[in-house]
Amino acid sequence: MNLKASTLNKLPLPIAKVLSDRSSFTNALFSRPESLSALLPYDEFLTADSLYLLKDGSLGAVFQLELLEHEPMISKRIIEAVDGLKSFFSLPENCTLQFLFDQSFISTFDQQIADIESQFSDGHSVSNILFQERMHSTKESCSKRNEVSPMRRKLFLSIRYFPNLIKTRKAKDYLAKGEVTLYQELKEFTFELNAFKSILKSLEMSSPLKLNKLGATELLDFLRRFFNPVTYYKRSFASFNKNIPISDQFLYNSPVLDFSGIEREGTKSRTLSLKTSPLYAYHGGMAYFLKIPFPFKLSLNFSFPTKSKTKFFFDTKEFFLEHGTTAKSRLQKEEIKEIQEQLARNDRCLHLTFSVIIEGETEEELNNREKEICQIFNNELDCEVITEKDIGLGLTLNSLPLCYSPDADFSTQRAIRILRSDASKFIPIFDSFRGMKKPLSLFKSRENNLVPFSLLENETSNHTVVLADTGSGKSAFVIESIIAAKRMSPEPLIFIIDKKSSYSMLAEYFDGDLTVFDRNTNVPFSPFRGVYDEEKIAFLTKLISSAVLLTSPSFELESEHQAAITKALKLAYLKKCDRKGLTYLDGQLVKQETDEEVELSMEDFIVELGSLSDEKNERSREIIDILLSKLRPFYSDGVYAKFFNGGDRQKGKSKLFYIYDLDALDGDPVLQTLMTMAVIEEIRRILSLPENQGRTGFLIMEEFAMLGRNNPAFRDFAIDFAETMRKRGCWLITLTPRPQNYFELEVGKAFWSVASNYVFLQMNSDNVDFILEKSSLLDEASGEIVRSLKTIKGKHSEIFFTNKNKTIQGAFCYAQTPMGRWLSPTNASDTREALKALKKFEDKWEALDYLVKNFPH
Repeated sequence: MNLKASTLNKLPLPIAKVLSDRSSFTNALFSRPESLSALLPYDEFLTADSLYLLKDGSLGAVFQLELLEHEPMISKRIIEAVDGLKSFFSLPENCTLQFLFDQSFISTFDQQIADIESQFSDGHSVSNILFQERMHSTKESCSKRNEVSPMRRKLFLSIRYFPNLIKTRKAKDYLAKGEVTLYQELKEFTFELNAFKSILKSLEMSSPLKLNKLGATELLDFLRRFFNPVTYYKRSFASFNKNIPISDQFLYNSPVLDFSGIEREGTKSRTLSLKTSPLYAYHGGMAYFLKIPFPFKLSLNFSFPTKSKTKFFFDTKEFFLEHGTTAKSRLQKEEIKEIQEQLARNDRCLHLTFSVIIEGETEEELNNREKEICQIFNNELDCEVITEKDIGLGLTLNSLPLCYSPDADFSTQRAIRILRSDASKFIPIFDSFRGMKKPLSLFKSRENNLVPFSLLENETSNHTVVLADTGSGKSAFVIESIIAAKRMSPEPLIFIIDKKSSYSMLAEYFDGDLTVFDRNTNVPFSPFRGVYDEEKIAFLTKLISSAVLLTSPSFELESEHQAAITKALKLAYLKKCDRKGLTYLDGQLVKQETDEEVELSMEDFIVELGSLSDEKNERSREIIDILLSKLRPFYSDGVYAKFFNGGDRQKGKSKLFYIYDLDALDGDPVLQTLMTMAVIEEIRRILSLPENQGRTGFLIMEEFAMLGRNNPAFRDFAIDFAETMRKRGCWLITLTPRPQNYFELEVGKAFWSVASNYVFLQMNSDNVDFILEKSSLLDEASGEIVRSLKTIKGKHSEIFFTNKNKTIQGAFCYAQTPMGRWLSPTNASDTREALKALKKFEDKWEALDYLVKNFPH
């Protein structure tokens, strides 16, 4: 091929032909991935300093900022957080600053999902099955990539440093030996490298947000997701190779480029840029973008003009406006004077290129998404945007980390001048609720974040209060939480005190012990059962004393009465032990080995109490007689006798799931109080067994207002239990639809005071106002969140969680899985169908499969 030009001022004919044919040039440049790779600046990664060396010799660093969960933030905290960002804009003129807010779908191969899935694999088999069902649902949602798919938000901070290297050399420098030149250039580079590192160190120290440096692997992951938006969600990629330029490691498919954007694997991009500065900037305005239900990127590119250039620009503009006669020119002149005054007060003028990159597979999808973005700019931020048809590709590539340089502003002409005092208000530092660090389950926030969740996040105490209107799904959520807790190893103990239990199905699948207190049937329970020690005797003394006071409120119980009760209990126990294993054999009374537990009854106690009466001591006789009289309802044919009659009980296998249904006692506050105290004492006894040491436990009290009402004895007992169980790792979960129960009832006050976790579902505004008035737990922000919570039948329940210290707060959505729904039927209709299925099928898993298939949501 002849490349010789015909004249000195003419290009060779083949080159001239290519340059004159724009389409040929474009196709040659953009039809191959390596052509685009050559245009991008990424080259080496300096591992020792976690810095990037770019192709033009500039240096770069990329950070990921820890975003703030915006929903529970009050206005004062928002203002403080945004104003604290001003330190980012103090970089020297030879630097550029990029912020890239990236909202993207989560891959089914996501590491966070994999980490959560791999934990607690040795837990209860039923819990693992239900957890895998939830994880499968989450992954399926990830693969669909629609408006309900989980998303993750990240904010990348990129700083590019252009070294002030010596560009001209003296004649003697060219005569020096090669090693001298090499030494001089190395010295200059080292100086500039240390200067850049010093800038970064100052930035990290002054940053109000946590900065995490991005290594080559993390940056490569982001670039691969951008350039391979379909393949990224289908497979994993090779690890970073330090021997190959970074720009050669993320393009796996040929992109189609045009002036308006870039198309990768059928996904097109469209760029919108800020036309003018907003009329006013305010703190927290960027949080509006979190309600967008699709992926997008917010790009803010800053350059730092010199003071002389800034002064020249405003002086020139002021000169031409000096003799302006129109109202607009006068207004502009006043604005320039205000700006110049602020600059004189040590403010700084910056150049900002603000653009939004959206993606879609069709023009219709792009148009719809563009309208949603424009709605936020026009209605919420009161500013105009431009849909870029000629420079969209350039702005898109410039938005990538470390791809922006001030020279780009000469071609795009989209940079607007903004003061440093206003710049921080444009930084998108907000995120939705991100959940907890030690999760047992996985949900989604109201803005589609993944929310790892657990009720065991606090270090010292995890007692929990659950408040919600009836029918809002509070019982279903608590069931979900305790099923998730069963994934732990060792498997935790679960105790449930309920009314018309929503937990009966769980007893079938978790081999639970269901005790129903019913006057019309035999009661398989006695407060006297269990191992007898000093604590057991002290409890029975307190229980019998409470029985006397509840049935005879005007009676004054003295220490002599309590001493008599204690003595009678000890004597009854000793005599029962002596008779243990005694039986008649061939007409003779012999003692045999037996595995029967020693269990007293009220009759045993009454016999021994009566035997304490001393005919010679009138006071003693008076004490015993009055106690026997007051306790008359609890023995023989008394109205409460059947609930205190112990029977021979074979020692069976210890269980890890206990349910106590007290619904039949609803109309009798005396029996409710005493049986609740007895149940709690049995729970304490089970937890103290040697085989349960070190095992976590949960005690769930549904509709706790029925448990003793305004009873100071039960209140004191509950407080003591809560504190004792805290030391043993057993946590109270109390539920009620009325917040008044936590502030008016004695037992409710006790539960509210010891709680460290507070869970709210849908509540009416009057109840929210009541909590705001009675407690400082909710503030102006969290109060509005609770008001906004909704329960959508067949879809999800919105939940707000906060701990007592308010260090973990956020709203999320709880949706039942198909199997989870039938393990926790919380309405009468579902309960009937569940019980029918259990009777119909001998195999409980066949019954569950039948329910899932025949009664979908």
